[in-house]
Amino acid sequence: MEKLRIKTPDDFVSLMGHSLGFWPKESLVCVILDDRRIGGTLRVDLPRTGASNDRLVDHAVRYIGTDRQATGVVFGLFTYTPWDPGQSRPHEDLMEKLTGRLSELGITVRDGWLVGETTFTNYLRMGSDSPATYSLDGVMTSELNAELIYRGSNIDASPGLHVPVLAQPDLHDEVVRHCYRIEAMDPPTAIAQARQLWGRLLSGVDTPTDDDAANLIANLKFISVRDRLLADIPGLEESMRDLLLGQTKQAPHWQRVDRASDVLLQLYMRTDSADAAPVLTSLGVIQWWEGHGSKAHECFQRALEADPDYRLAQLTDHLVREGVLAEWATNRQAAYQPPHTRGPEIGGIGLA
Repeated sequence: MEKLRIKTPDDFVSLMGHSLGFWPKESLVCVILDDRRIGGTLRVDLPRTGASNDRLVDHAVRYIGTDRQATGVVFGLFTYTPWDPGQSRPHEDLMEKLTGRLSELGITVRDGWLVGETTFTNYLRMGSDSPATYSLDGVMTSELNAELIYRGSNIDASPGLHVPVLAQPDLHDEVVRHCYRIEAMDPPTAIAQARQLWGRLLSGVDTPTDDDAANLIANLKFISVRDRLLADIPGLEESMRDLLLGQTKQAPHWQRVDRASDVLLQLYMRTDSADAAPVLTSLGVIQWWEGHGSKAHECFQRALEADPDYRLAQLTDHLVREGVLAEWATNRQAAYQPPHTRGPEIGGIGLA
């Protein structure tokens, strides 16, 4: 298998951005290592000044500890907090507590950086007379960054939901018409017809027609149909409960999940506020399956702006805010990998 090699600190900081899909701010980012191979990536908000570190440390240790193959961690502290030589390192108490808890699990902190607005510094060497400091310009021009961009990856400025700005018709009247049609059916027939349409869209590559989009938006407004369509996304023959909670023994077919995200974004571009909540919530569930808590939270918040009482958005957003992960996201064999990393293995770590 072809390997993408990490040769410099620039490469590793770049990898953090590509793994998350956005450039973090006021965040602790941990990349899990298994000897010389890369595992999952965790991002959590840094605590505010004076706030307790305990919850953050508990969450980080719980997530990292779910990877039974983990032997080490490389971290990045992304913060604009100023630091001058001779001062205490930012968030030193936090990192000492996290390092101690991880050592109890046999996991070593291999390296780490303080990433500021224009430079990053080797955090573990900040107590020395001349800690290594690098320009962030090198991250953007690193060999690994260029290769990942070539493979289709990018680092957004924020974790927001990025929707293309295209002129699309508002399909609300057509959605209402389809809702009346669905209400006139018995539930098994309505579910069967919705699954047939959904399956055709997931197996294709074309943009949904306006009628298909209105039909699917309408179906997502019915709870029993919505849950069945969500459970169909991973392409597995498992119980609907296990599929919705992301805890099957088999890994999802992530290419099919990617296609579902694409279709749902196409639907969202054609909804008005009254119809948006089921579509945005479905997008949020996918982000939660993939382990993207920040993006999932934004989807759920947008859904609740459209409908403050939308129950699935409320419940799943609560899981996200409590740091609960879908089981798929904690299993290296089942976890989501972006399309640009599904082929090559990332290895060759040569850092202090």
